[in-house]
Formats: sequence, structure tokens, C-alpha cells
Amino acid sequence: MTKVTRRTFVQTSTAAAAGAAISGGQAAGRAAATDGATIKRFKTLGRTGWKVGDISGGSGQTDPGVLEYMFQAGINLIDTGQQYVGHEEIIGKVLPKWRSKMFVLDKWDPPLITPTVTKSALLEALDVSLKKLNTTYVDCMALHAIGHPRYGGLDRIQNPAIYEAWDEAKKLGKIRFTGASSHGPRVIEDMSWGIDNNRFDLILVGANFLTHGIEPVLKKARAKNIATIAMKTMTLYTSDLNIRALQGQHTNARQACLKWVLASGLFDTLVVRMPSYDTAAEYLAVSGTTTLQPADRARLNLIAEHIGTDYCRPGCDACLGACPRDVPIADILRYRMYFENYREQKLGIEKYQKLPAARRAASCAGCQAPCEASCPYGVGIRRRLSGAHQMLSLA
Repeated sequence: MTKVTRRTFVQTSTAAAAGAAISGGQAAGRAAATDGATIKRFKTLGRTGWKVGDISGGSGQTDPGVLEYMFQAGINLIDTGQQYVGHEEIIGKVLPKWRSKMFVLDKWDPPLITPTVTKSALLEALDVSLKKLNTTYVDCMALHAIGHPRYGGLDRIQNPAIYEAWDEAKKLGKIRFTGASSHGPRVIEDMSWGIDNNRFDLILVGANFLTHGIEPVLKKARAKNIATIAMKTMTLYTSDLNIRALQGQHTNARQACLKWVLASGLFDTLVVRMPSYDTAAEYLAVSGTTTLQPADRARLNLIAEHIGTDYCRPGCDACLGACPRDVPIADILRYRMYFENYREQKLGIEKYQKLPAARRAASCAGCQAPCEASCPYGVGIRRRLSGAHQMLSLA
């Protein structure tokens, strides 16, 4: 794959613009500007009616040029949220040019959604996001991280103020659709409540080839024409994964992870974190996939063999409450993921340091690890937590 940089993108974009002006062909300009990396398949995003590319943009960009590259390639859904510090502002730098062609999925900050939050507080937060995004509306304003005990129980999303705020925002033309996202251990319970009570137009759930159990929720959503979007599709795999049998095939292995989601037929689109030109080009290359090839399955089997006992599956609640010291297992392993997989060391450390000292993983090394007995996937929880404590501790 040819390496994509800001310089090469700007050069090809300029040439493409000139070529498009001469030929009158907008599509030709787009393909040339992105060095052939384009969305090849579009699907209907549930009841929204939006024709969305099968690959959609997640967070991680710090350079607005990367977003420009993604949008020129045909990506027409971007996922963001108030909790992704600085991301709304980055989108706001390029969004006006693309506004009519872009589905913006924004999310309220999870701690804001409580059983007592008021309609006015939610509308105020929405206005802050609209200003950052440099737009007058978002296509969907969603609840984020529902089904996560860290933020509370089901009563959080049963607060009538949420739905009053949504209704008011729709009347004002500030939102078009509603939704929710989750990769927490109570995802099935909370998502099912929202679907059964007709609260969501779309759902965004953690799913990849190693996850199981979310299928009934997706089936229920599809029966009501609720859009289904996959996230956490790539958290299980990093560019420097030390699997000897995959040396020299890292790109193919990462692409196989995305291909599994596309070939599953369970989702209208997937969102994946694209922090750079190269990652965007790499992931765009799998657009249009409808079936897995034997080589893809072989790569997935190798990944599963090597990391199956390291990977904490999103949406799994098996170890919830299993720790006698109330250590938040899934949270800490996610902070380790930020540090190791996302290369966001500062974020992982900051999140971990906010935990009360008594709930950190300092004592895990000498524990009998009842949590491991509860894990159906055989994850070495004690080992993973002890390693996380060493990585994320400042001392």
C-alpha cells in the first residue's frame, strides 16, 4: 500500500480538482484525490433513510486534513461525542463544506445522563456541541455508554427529561434522530428497554469476531427498522501485535477483522477509529466486502488463538461483581487498551488515577482471582490487571 501523507494527499487533491473541472466528473476527482481508496458499498441506515457507506469514521483525528481525506473517499457518517476531547472542534473545521453530505452522530457525555438530569441541562450541552461542530444541527444525538454500571443503572435512561429534550431539539431543528451506544456489561438490558419503548432510531454497539450474545438485540432492532452500527471492531488488534505467523501480514489481519463485521450482515455500517491517512486508506480498502475468504478466516483464527485469553469482550458481564475488593475489571482493562492499543498513554493513566486507590489493581497479583473462574473465555484477568497497574501507575 502506498503511504499516504498530508503532502501527497494535498498534491493529489489539487490534481484531482483540476481533473474534475476539466471532465466535469465529481466522482473521478474523489477517487483520484484519495489514491483509489473509496467507499464501494452503501446501505440504508435503518429508518433514517440515509444511504451510508459500509465503512464509517470513528474518532482519533487531530489533523482536519485526515477528515477531509476520509470525506473525499466517500465516508459520509462521522461518529463523535462530547467526551472525546477536542474531536468535535476538529470536525467543525471541515464540516461546513460537507454538511449536506455528512451524517453526524454525536453523543452526550455519559456522566451527564443521570436519573435527575434536566431537559435544560441536556439542551445546553447540545448547544455547546453544535457550536464546536460549527453546525446548526446534528443528524443524531445519542446517549453514550448506556448499560455501564459505572454511570448508574437502567433508571438513568428512563429519565423523562431525556426524551423531552430530544422532542424539543427536534422541534427546533437541532437534531433529526435519536439513538444510544454501548459496549458495557448491561448492554442487552438497556438497549432492549430503549428498543421496546421506541426510544432509539439507531444503536451503536461493541461487536467484533470475538464477541457473542448481542445478536438478539440486533434482531430486535432490525425488526423495528432501527439502524445498527458496530464499534469496537479493531480494539482487539494493534499494529505491533507479536504473532510470528502474521509477521508481514499485519495489514491483512487488521482488515480481516473489519471484513468479518461487513460479511456478518448484522450491521448497516461500522465505525472505526482513523487517526491518520494511512489507517483511513487501509480500512477503506475493505469497503464492499460481503464474504470472508479462507485466508481471512485463517488470520482471524490465528488472532483468536493468540489473544483470546487476553481480550476482554465488550458487552460481557460474566465477571461483574466477582471481585471481592470491588476492582472495576472491565474499566481498568479498557484503560490499558487506551495505553497499549490506542497509543493514548496519557488518557489511560489519567482515567486510572481517578479511581480510588482501594479500587485499583495493586493487590491483584496476590489475589486468588475468583474473577477468572467467572470468565467464560478464560481471560487471564489477574495477569492483565497486574500488568495494567504497572503501566498506568505514576509511581
